[in-house]
Parts: sequence; C-alpha cells; structure tokens
Amino acid sequence: MKKDVKVEFLKEKNLNTCIELIKEKGKFNILSDYANFYDRRTYFKVNENGDIFQKTYNPITLLYLFCDDEKKLADYLFKYSYAEEKQNIKKIDRASNLDVKTLKKNLMKTLTNSHLDFSKIFAKELFLRDKKAFFELMYNFSFMGNPKDLKVLFVYALEEIFNQIDYDENIFYTIIAYLTKFRDDYSVYMNSIDDNIKFDIDNYNEDKKIYLNIVEKIFARYNLKNENKFKVSLYRYFENDFELNQDLKDVLKGKDI
Repeated sequence: MKKDVKVEFLKEKNLNTCIELIKEKGKFNILSDYANFYDRRTYFKVNENGDIFQKTYNPITLLYLFCDDEKKLADYLFKYSYAEEKQNIKKIDRASNLDVKTLKKNLMKTLTNSHLDFSKIFAKELFLRDKKAFFELMYNFSFMGNPKDLKVLFVYALEEIFNQIDYDENIFYTIIAYLTKFRDDYSVYMNSIDDNIKFDIDNYNEDKKIYLNIVEKIFARYNLKNENKFKVSLYRYFENDFELNQDLKDVLKGKDI
C-alpha cells in the first residue's frame, strides 16, 4: 500500500523541514495543505451507560492567524494535526438557485441541527454571495452558545484570514465543520433578557479579558440585533471559570488584536 506523504511527514516531525516549508509557501498555504488532519470525526460520544465523552476545539486555525513565528507554527502543525482522524475534504457544492434570504434561513437551521452536509453548502454560497450577511449570521449563531467552545473566535479568525487571502475551501471547510459538528448548549442564552449590562472587567482573569477584547471588536463591526442578549449570556457564563488553550493564550497575551 502506498504511504501517505503528509501522514509520514507529520509522524516524522522534522521541525526544520516544516519551518522551511512555511517560509517558502506561507503560513496560510500550509494551514490549507494539512486541513485534512484538523477536524474530528465526532466531538461528542455517549456510551451505553450514559457516560459522555467530549473532545475540545482544535486551536490551530486561531494560532496560525495570530502567530507569525515559523518555529512555533511548525510546532503547532505537528501538535494539532491528528493523522489518525484524517478526512477527505471534497469540493463544496453551490446553491446558486437560492436567494440570500433562503440561504440565511437554511444556514442557521443546518448549523443548529448539526447538518454539515448542508450547512457547508449554504455557508459557501452565502459567503460568496454576501460576506456581510454571512458573517452577521455566523456571529449570531456563535454568540448563542458557550464561549468556552470559542465559536465566536473561529468565526472571527475566518473573517480575518479571508481579509488577508482569497477564499480557501480547505480553511473554510475546517471552520464550518467545527462550528456545525460541535454540539452547543443554548440554555443560558435562551434565558437571557435584552438588557444593558456592564462586564466586571476588573475581576476577570486574563483569558476572559482576551476573549472580551475580540468580542467588543465584533460588536463595533456589526450591528447585531440581539447584541444585548449576547452580552447578558456572556456575562452569566463569565460568572464561572473560563480558560483558553494555553498555546492560544500565550500567543494572544499582550497582543494588540
């Protein structure tokens, strides 16, 4: 059986070779080239006894956005690529027969119902047709869930990356797949009211401050109808512990995002 060159490369963990590849091709091209290895086949499992097993997010897309150090980027590629979970990323179909209103309705429905086969199609079509409408909807969806999942930051990363490069289907798929497949809990948001609140920033840890800094940039960029409810929901989540992935925290610490 013919060996998979990329799998072998990831297993060898040749740091110097990887650094040279990143310098030669650029970090986002490398991020795209190895996108088959970032996503999980499933994030949520339950056995016959009712024991729940949930995997966490893969921070590599965020790390590649915020970090420019080639050595660290090479380290991240080896650390956060899962050869055993390799998946084939097929070309995403278009839905050019649908209008924007229908695309938005279908995208939100398939995201919340975890239907990746359809969400990726509606997401791609809406993104290519109306980027502003796409990101507004994706932020609306992401803010409804638990901030620990960092869905808001992944949407932000997608927006920032595509401000720097042309549309890349591998990077796009990786983020849409995570947003769709990772099950969220909307109970806190559902019980939040439309009210003006003030975040208790002085008593927040560094992780919460980093997250909130990005959130404020998003609210300044988009006029989201339920912004107050999103803030109330986030305020309630922040009454509990909140920690970022350590590599991500190290990259973002003191950084002007």
